[in-house]
Amino acid sequence: MWVILGVFLLLCIGYFSYSQLSFSDGYRSGQLVKISRRGMLFKTHEGTLNLSPNGMMTAWEFSVKNGKVSSDLQGLEGKQVRVHYEQRYQVFFWQGDTEYIVDGVEAVQ
Repeated sequence: MWVILGVFLLLCIGYFSYSQLSFSDGYRSGQLVKISRRGMLFKTHEGTLNLSPNGMMTAWEFSVKNGKVSSDLQGLEGKQVRVHYEQRYQVFFWQGDTEYIVDGVEAVQ
């Protein structure tokens, strides 16, 4: 019984570690359309960036884990921004709705 429990625990730890790895990271620029806090049980910060410079809506959805980055984004809503993101293999429901996790933001002049 202890062996089965130990194997199950190791598999859970391994899956959690695997899911926290990022396989892509980079920058995206565009107009910040919205940033909101949503969710039923676990509140997460979700945002939308319009990537199209010609006015047509090309939406890119992202999640924010850091409260400071989220508050910085709220102050830049409607403006041109450049965000740094990590793309994860798996995101748990308490971390956000998308696999793109934004961890930095700066205003574009």
